[in-house]
Amino acid sequence: MIYFKQWFQKTNLPYIIAGACVFLGILLLVLFSIFGEHPSDSRVDDTVVDTSEEVSAPASCTYMRHLDGVCVDSMTAQDPVLIGIMIENHYDARPLSGLSRASVVYEAPVEANFNRFFALFPVDTDIQKVGPVRSARPYYLDWLSEYPGTMYMHVGGSPDALDKIAQYGLFDMNEFYHGWYYWRDTARYAPHNAYTSQKLWSAALKDYGGTGDPVDTNVFRAWKFRSWDACEEQCVYEITTTFAGKTYEATWQLNTSTEQYERYEFDEPVIDAETKEHIIADTLIVQYVDTTVLDGVGRLGMDTIGSGEAIVFRNGFKVEGQWRKVSRTERTKFYDFDEEGHQIELNAGKIWIVVMNRSDGISFK
Repeated sequence: MIYFKQWFQKTNLPYIIAGACVFLGILLLVLFSIFGEHPSDSRVDDTVVDTSEEVSAPASCTYMRHLDGVCVDSMTAQDPVLIGIMIENHYDARPLSGLSRASVVYEAPVEANFNRFFALFPVDTDIQKVGPVRSARPYYLDWLSEYPGTMYMHVGGSPDALDKIAQYGLFDMNEFYHGWYYWRDTARYAPHNAYTSQKLWSAALKDYGGTGDPVDTNVFRAWKFRSWDACEEQCVYEITTTFAGKTYEATWQLNTSTEQYERYEFDEPVIDAETKEHIIADTLIVQYVDTTVLDGVGRLGMDTIGSGEAIVFRNGFKVEGQWRKVSRTERTKFYDFDEEGHQIELNAGKIWIVVMNRSDGISFK
C-alpha cells in the first residue's frame, strides 16, 4: 500500500485522467456503432425529395402533390393553396411571362376564337412576373370551381362571368377593385400590360385569405398518376392544335430525351419571357366540347359539364377516351374506352388541357 501511494504521488495525474477519457470514448463509439440508429432506417420524416429524379415516378415519392403528381418535400405541400390566373395569348401580348411555372393550364377560346389560358400556380411558386393578365369568362369559372379556395386573379370580365363570380362566392381578386396586387408595364400598351407576381399574390392572400370557399383536399386526388416507359410503337411525336388560324396555332413536339412535349408557334420554340424556359407539358389533353356564340360581340357559351370525347397524350402514347364532369364543383376526369371505363393515368408534372370545339383543328403524327 505504501508503494502504491508513492507511485501515485509521483505520477502526473492529468495524464491518467486523459487516458481514461480516451478509453471511455472508444468504448462508447463501439457500442453506438452496434446498437445506434442508422441514417438508412426507414422512417417518415421531412427529407427533401429530388424532384428532378422523381417527377416521372410519383409512386416512389415520400410525399406527392395531388394536384399534378410531382414529388414535394413535406406532407403540407401535398395540397397547397392555389392561385388561378387568366393569361392572354393575343399576338400583341407575346411573349408571355410566367406560364412556364404553372402546374396546370387550361387553354380555351374566347371571342374571335383567340385562345386564352387559365393557369394554376401553387402559392409558393417562385415567379417574379406573370401575365399579361386578362379578363374572366364564365366557362373558366367551371374549371376554377374544381379547386375550392383558389384565389382567382383577372382583369375584369364579361358581364355573365362577373355575375357568376359573385353568385358562386369565389375568392375573387379582380384588378379593377384590387389594382395594388398588379402593375401596368410601361413597355406595353393596354390592355396587354397587366402583370402580377408571387410576392403580390402572397400579399393578397395575407390581406384577404379565407374569404373564399374552404380548401377541400379531396378534390386534388381526382387524377391518377403513373410513370410510363418510352413509346416504341405507333408513337405520336407531334400534335398541332389550331384556333383562329396560323396565328393561334400551337405545335407540341415530343422530346424523346425528356419525354416531354415542347410548345412551338410559327415553327419557333415558345419561350417564357420571364424564366427564359421553353413551355412544356408532361401530359397533354385535348378535350372536345360543344360551344355556341351568345351575342353580337362573339362571346362563347361552352358545355363543360357532362361528358364528351378526349385524347390524352403522354410519353408518345395516344389514349382516346372520354371526359366526365358531373357538376360545376366536381373535377373533370378522363376515362378510357375499356368496358370497365378505367380512369386514364397521367404523367406526373405539368398538365396542359386544350379545350376545343370539333370545328377547331387538331392533327398529330
